[in-house]
Amino acid sequence: MPFQIGALVDGAGLSAAAAGVFGFCQVGALAAAMILIAPWLDRTAPMRVALIGGLTATLANLALYASHTPALLMLAGVLAGSGYGVVFAATVAAAAATREPDRVYAIGNGGALLMIVALLSALPALTPLLGALGIFPALSGLALLCLPFFAGFGGGRCTQDIRLAAWRTPGAPGLLFAWTAFSLGTGALYAFSERIGRGLHLQATQIALVLSSGVLIGVLGTGAAVLLGGRLRRAALIVGMCGSGTACLLLGVSWSWGSFATGVALYWIFYMFLYSYLFGTAAVLDPSGRVGTLGGGLERLAYAVGSGLGGALAEHAGYPATGYLGFAGCLLGLFVGFPSLFRHLTAAVSRDCGEPPSLEPRVGPRTG
Repeated sequence: MPFQIGALVDGAGLSAAAAGVFGFCQVGALAAAMILIAPWLDRTAPMRVALIGGLTATLANLALYASHTPALLMLAGVLAGSGYGVVFAATVAAAAATREPDRVYAIGNGGALLMIVALLSALPALTPLLGALGIFPALSGLALLCLPFFAGFGGGRCTQDIRLAAWRTPGAPGLLFAWTAFSLGTGALYAFSERIGRGLHLQATQIALVLSSGVLIGVLGTGAAVLLGGRLRRAALIVGMCGSGTACLLLGVSWSWGSFATGVALYWIFYMFLYSYLFGTAAVLDPSGRVGTLGGGLERLAYAVGSGLGGALAEHAGYPATGYLGFAGCLLGLFVGFPSLFRHLTAAVSRDCGEPPSLEPRVGPRTG
């Protein structure tokens, strides 16, 4: 998003405020698409859903490259965000239908971090070739490249003869509350992490190095989730939430370059570790992917709301206060959301024990 906003300011002549509205609309469309499609995921093959979303994102990014009026740019941004959200939903559903969703999500998240680093490294070389708006055809090409891989998503999984809303699935309210509280708090903090570094009088190059390195270090968190898989799920959720809260506190009250760098590193390690287990736990509760998709949509929505809330808090209490907000969000998830989730988690895991061992997507009604 920072590169998209920069491209729109430099290449399309949008004001900073208008570019900010673009970012909000695109992320909001992504969240809305996930939330709206969640109830239908156990009725539609993830492969078809992903192809529709991927084609939408491809065409929308080409339109962003060709458009020059603010109205068309906003419309194309909303379409691109909707396409991303639909692909995200299909990916969640496809992974939820596998035998070991925790590991699948962790591997996917680790690969995503590496892809982000690779894309950001390649963008400076694309600008001279494609112009100031070059990021949009680059994103279009990336979406197009993904299309053949969606063929491996399979048919998904139908889980219940009597349909319940995703949020009414046993254990889902506690999980969704913890997920949303965690995302709101950590989103508020990370949105202003650069300003926290500025408050420490760090150089811009130091801050950029720490923040970019943090993304790469997050692979350690996904690696730990891959090794553990579905074992010790409750302990993993508790450790992930406690570690994230500690990282938020350390990052918010940083007093030196070392504490700032440590806070960022711990933030990404525990964030990616917990992120994999949140999706994996949603898959245990509902293998159709509806709960995971709803959680992912609420997470993006909470991140956007958290950024605005963090801005208001920082203006009145200073940037370190966003660290306390992040810590509070983790505490709410730990002591309010998790107890309700854990009461239903054992039954859901026991219900899965009768499944045949397979790593392939499972199709058809669930058997006990």
